[in-house]
Amino acid sequence: MTTWPTGLLTPLVTPLRDDAVDNEALDRLVESQLAAGVNGIVAGGGTGEFGALGTDERMSITESLITLLDGRVPLIVQTGALATRDSVQLSVAAERAGATGLLLASPFGEPITWRERKRFYEDVADAVSLPIMIYNTPPSGLLAFEQIEELAKIENITAIKDSSGDMTLLGDLLAKARAEDFHVYVGWDSLALPAVARGADGLIIGVANVIAREVTTLLAMRRTSGETDEYAHLAEQLRLFLRFMERSTNYIALCKFGLRLDGLDVGDPRRPYLLPPDDELEHFTGRLQELRSAFSAHAPDATPR
Repeated sequence: MTTWPTGLLTPLVTPLRDDAVDNEALDRLVESQLAAGVNGIVAGGGTGEFGALGTDERMSITESLITLLDGRVPLIVQTGALATRDSVQLSVAAERAGATGLLLASPFGEPITWRERKRFYEDVADAVSLPIMIYNTPPSGLLAFEQIEELAKIENITAIKDSSGDMTLLGDLLAKARAEDFHVYVGWDSLALPAVARGADGLIIGVANVIAREVTTLLAMRRTSGETDEYAHLAEQLRLFLRFMERSTNYIALCKFGLRLDGLDVGDPRRPYLLPPDDELEHFTGRLQELRSAFSAHAPDATPR
């Protein structure tokens, strides 16, 4: 059996100051996530702007997070890159640093064939002994269920983060997980809670940088009391907020802006990405306040576990 964490795994934003990684802000971000009750941390995911980071920066962030976390929760490192050579280098470095597992997106940008994608996963898996989670994400080209089944035959590939938004595929993946030692995490925000209700191991959603406490509160409510009326009400408020985030012009930028609203300045996205226009920032601020007001009114004593 492969041990993967259950619950909420937050794919951290990358704090930047003067176009360099801000390690002080990274420390504060980690502590805020742990205080909110998250079950794991993901480094170098899409929300972490991995495509805009250099290989050395990504390896340095992994080493910093290993030190900051000090074993308090698992660290999953996303090591996808444009070249297999770079993914292997990142994966070997993550294993040496002490990561719990890898999240692996296949090369993005120019399309690659299925033969090339399968070889990519085989090459990275051969280079490490860590468990690997497939990252099924649109920028890399979405995988069909049959292709996922083929990749899962590789010995250390034992999980998937599915960001397809495809409920049919999700149903097939959850059925596979019930029958085998295979683990399913959801990365399509508004499907997160329904997927957990149907048996997914957990959630990996970027907006947890801002609303980790609300998400962990709901997960704890469901675990301890089931799907009560109160749970259903709060789950719907969260769903509406997540649908807003899915439609945003720059998801990463809103996550960073939300942290700034909470007093944690993690900088702007790395150029060419910019903060959204003022009207979208105002809309986001209002929606976030509405969500938090709902939780404050209906679950004042809820504490994540």
